[in-house]
Amino acid sequence: MSERHDDYSLTRVPDAARRSWPSVAVQRFGQVSSFQQFIVGALLGYGMTFWNAVLAITIGSVLLEVITVLLGIAGVREGLSTSVLARWAGFGRKGSALVGLLVAISLAGWFGVQNGVFAHGMHALGGAVPEWGWALVGGLAITVITVYGFRLMAWTAYLTVPAFLVLAGYSVLDALHTHSLAALISAPPPGPPLSLGAATTLVSGAFILGALMTPDMTRFNRTRGDVVKQTVLSVTLGEYLIGLIGVLLAHAAATSDVVGIVTSSSGLLGTLVLATAILKINDWNLYSSSLGLVNVVDVLFDRKVSRVRVVLVLGVIGTAASALGIADDFAGFLTAVGVLAPPVAGVLIAEYFVLRRCRPVLDAVRRGQAVAGRDWEQAALVSWALGTAFAVVFDFGIPTINSVVVAFVSHLAAGLLARRRNPGGTGMLPLIGREELKTAMDEGTVIVVDTMPVDYYAREHLPGARNIPGFPYEQAARFTDEHAPRVVPDKTAAIVVYCANTPCRNSEFVGARLLELGYADVRKYREGIEDWVEAGHPTETGPAPEAPARPAPVPVNHPE
Repeated sequence: MSERHDDYSLTRVPDAARRSWPSVAVQRFGQVSSFQQFIVGALLGYGMTFWNAVLAITIGSVLLEVITVLLGIAGVREGLSTSVLARWAGFGRKGSALVGLLVAISLAGWFGVQNGVFAHGMHALGGAVPEWGWALVGGLAITVITVYGFRLMAWTAYLTVPAFLVLAGYSVLDALHTHSLAALISAPPPGPPLSLGAATTLVSGAFILGALMTPDMTRFNRTRGDVVKQTVLSVTLGEYLIGLIGVLLAHAAATSDVVGIVTSSSGLLGTLVLATAILKINDWNLYSSSLGLVNVVDVLFDRKVSRVRVVLVLGVIGTAASALGIADDFAGFLTAVGVLAPPVAGVLIAEYFVLRRCRPVLDAVRRGQAVAGRDWEQAALVSWALGTAFAVVFDFGIPTINSVVVAFVSHLAAGLLARRRNPGGTGMLPLIGREELKTAMDEGTVIVVDTMPVDYYAREHLPGARNIPGFPYEQAARFTDEHAPRVVPDKTAAIVVYCANTPCRNSEFVGARLLELGYADVRKYREGIEDWVEAGHPTETGPAPEAPARPAPVPVNHPE
């Protein structure tokens, strides 16, 4: 069962495993149409007029939809989870582990907190079963659903989303039936005034972590159109339908505690509303946290761990925390950690849609090639930190969106500056191993390009290798532009670039620039000539073929 239900946690979701858009959309709508939206709507209604609340919801929803659609398109195109996508789209391998850790901690924590809310509500219905008992029942049930992955989660959403809407609708009508709709719409806010900026922050901030996790879900979509449809429908209906009902409830009851109104007004019915509301969102909390942690373990410990096992571990820990009553103690910490999430979206969008340095590499991954990537991408980490700091220090406007914009702009600026200094420096190229390279060279199916300076090349290089110097780094792009048309005139040829050893970056810059110049198939022999020599394979000496004076290559054989 472990392999069958792993849900492609570290790899692309193949076309055969993609789902129809309703099966994905119902889960997305389930995430958005939750008690959280009721609460946000009530907070808006308690401090704003109805139409001002509509304006705040509109602004917040549009901003959310833009972020969600863009991340969703990246997810459906690449078929990768958020944390795995982050490896190539800006953050680097170990940087993506930080993203995965943020996701795992945040969402696993909220899984425990919401399971505690479920247990409290069920215990309030009847005291026969203690609160910890309901926590065990709810937590373990969601854990089992999440273990079976996307397919069972879709069926769960098919059941719980309509049930939630029907039950919540009945409870709301029960609470509002004595009030005039026109009077509620025209009524002044019952509580202290709430500014438009603060209100829009509530709307956008309530779902920003869910927006960041969009690729986890949309990697199962089939088309970009499906992503746009489900995002517009779910965010619009979720925010407007549920949010505006919350506004009306706040005006009717003169309180922001609409959860208490809905769950207490109908006894069993209200409790069932609570249960369905939590169930349809908490499985995704656990699911995305497991994907994030799988990536962390793979990157930091070089171990492929089953998503199923991770779900079981996180589910048991979260369930135990809620059963012991300690999950709520982490709510403040989780809220504080949540400020780190929005800037990640800004970096991903800037890298994937504007800089696009990751596109050739992701295309290589799609073809099944191993790819060399940097462990850390400093620009992304700095942009992440700047976006977070800006949101914490400055409270004007919409801090959540401010942090996304600051991270986006700073990462874009850093990327454009790096491109200006060295257009070839992406840090990622498809890999080829030593023996595979030797076979290709023996068969004559590959052109080998040495990226060492000309004197190093003349001293020793792979047999038949051509030379495009990649040092000094800031000149690599210019050297490539000058030499490539003569050294490798055929842009459809299979090319392998190499340098001295793994730390050497010459081949990285030259190879990336070749891709930008339109060469279709460029790979990297990461270990370089030192590895080749150590294996005992022959090399040659002498200047490059295009040099003015060219003695015949002299084979240099290294003993086994």
